[in-house]
Amino acid sequence: MSNKKSVLIVDDSPTVRRLVELIMSQEGYSVFTAEDGDEALKIAMRKKPSIILVDFIMPRMNGYKLCKIMRSDPQLKDIPLILITAKGEDVRQTFEEKFGVLHYFQKPFEPDELIGKINEVLGVQAVELPKPDTAVAPDSSVELIESIDRLIRYYFEREFRVLLKNVMVEVLKETEVARSTGLMISGELKYLSVADVLQFIGMLNLSGRLTVVSINLNSEVYLERGQIVFSTISKPGYRTFLTDLLIEEKKLKKRDINSITSEAKKQNLPVGRVLVQKGFITDDELMGYLRRLTEDAIFHTISTTSGHFYLEDVPLPLNLSDIKFRIPSSMIILDGLRKLDESRLAAEIFRSDDMVPVRLITNVDALEGINLDDKELRIFSLIDGKTRLKDIINESKLDELEAKRICYSLQKIGLLKIKDERR
Repeated sequence: MSNKKSVLIVDDSPTVRRLVELIMSQEGYSVFTAEDGDEALKIAMRKKPSIILVDFIMPRMNGYKLCKIMRSDPQLKDIPLILITAKGEDVRQTFEEKFGVLHYFQKPFEPDELIGKINEVLGVQAVELPKPDTAVAPDSSVELIESIDRLIRYYFEREFRVLLKNVMVEVLKETEVARSTGLMISGELKYLSVADVLQFIGMLNLSGRLTVVSINLNSEVYLERGQIVFSTISKPGYRTFLTDLLIEEKKLKKRDINSITSEAKKQNLPVGRVLVQKGFITDDELMGYLRRLTEDAIFHTISTTSGHFYLEDVPLPLNLSDIKFRIPSSMIILDGLRKLDESRLAAEIFRSDDMVPVRLITNVDALEGINLDDKELRIFSLIDGKTRLKDIINESKLDELEAKRICYSLQKIGLLKIKDERR
């Protein structure tokens, strides 16, 4: 769009507001949100949005009263209104007659329909956005060098490490010439699952490092008195660093990574500590990110069904000594197994990678108490009713199992459906 348009979203559901904001931002709109009519009036008077989306049922001031006030205000009366409702045709007729609201949507609806209607009302010509796989050249040679440096660092820290450790394990297993001096228990995962091992560790309140090695995964879990302190994994195609999360959430820019890494090496501190020192994040935020990384790593570790495990009696590394949280083994096992069951079911439902998912915005009752996390929002943002499932998974940078599980979760709460190719 040549002249940037603005849209005000008025809905008492924070999830609906966040989803519609994400959709309209992708279309190039400047987006404002309000949770009720009172707040909407203040924003409308201050920002004069190009168009307003109004939910019919809201606390304090509902959609009916808001439209009535706006149509009687000289400064707001000409702003186009689109009503979002779950009430049906009778509501539409009332709003048409009294307030000239000529456009409405009944939940659930497809976002593309809403985008088309807003563009039509505002006379905006749709812009063809670049495809997700469109190559974007670095802005400068510095960015190119940083990209190459990051790629090499990732390979040697993650991919190469997995391959090398697999070779070493096989050699040691065949020759039986080496043993770990602090080895407490070890075995093959085909006889004892990771969940069983963690449960055993929790029951006996053991401390140490659990290492899981399989063909495509290397995982390390640090434990203290049966509770999980931190976990990390190396897995081909899996790229989740602390800095990745911060870049995704716009708390850190790519150009800052090299200086942060250099400072961490200079002070002999973890990157997270330097990020707190520099004011990029707070200490509480750092703990939150580390917990998310740990829970994600445990999920992938529990998903592993073949390979070997080793529990060694080693002290907690110094760089992990200031981690404040401890996760009970039973809690994370239960959550991991639940996700694993969902992933297996999702893999069956979304078995065809050529499926085309379609986004939906559903009614507020279905979304009550639901807050989408960053991964769920990432998948939702990539769905456009045209892109195949396999391309969405590739663009999301998520593990296939995890991406399909998220699609399954979005389908369950009415935010996703599969496109009917017969239409």
